[in-house]
Amino acid sequence: MLKAELIGNLGADAEIKSGEGYAFVSMRVANTEKWKDEAGNEHTDTTWIDVVYSKTDSALLPYLKSGMKIFVRGYVRLRVYSSKQDRKMKAGLTINATEIELCGGSSDVVPRQLIIPETGDLVDVTKYYQANVDTSKWKKDDEGFLVDKGGNQYLLKKGGWVAPVQPQEEEQAQETQTEQ
Repeated sequence: MLKAELIGNLGADAEIKSGEGYAFVSMRVANTEKWKDEAGNEHTDTTWIDVVYSKTDSALLPYLKSGMKIFVRGYVRLRVYSSKQDRKMKAGLTINATEIELCGGSSDVVPRQLIIPETGDLVDVTKYYQANVDTSKWKKDDEGFLVDKGGNQYLLKKGGWVAPVQPQEEEQAQETQTEQ
């Protein structure tokens, strides 16, 4: 059994794909090593690793955006293929992830402070996008909304998880607020 741990940045937003009858999350993670040789010249070497994650319903999905630094743990699979561009044999690594954690990124997709619209209370959000809101009495699928100072909406889920509102969710949020 080959297991690996990786810390790197996402090269693009994670995507939900399907193949062989299964849905999965697909992403590419870059790990860049920098060093100086004996002459003092700087060198960089970037390795791209494909990551496959079976949990398509994960609360992490809205945060897996380009540039986000993540930690991945899982099983390694080496694949050998023929390049369409130069028709040479190449090899690549794929990690079948069993665990993914956010480590931060080049820009936050959720501000560090949000407002509960109904009460006007200010809520702190950690770097892992978890708000200090008591959701212990919520059911599994209960949701709420927070807003930033500019009026942008963010989805609040059980456990205090905060995510940016997707366009279709934004329409539903406006309808819900209109009904109340």
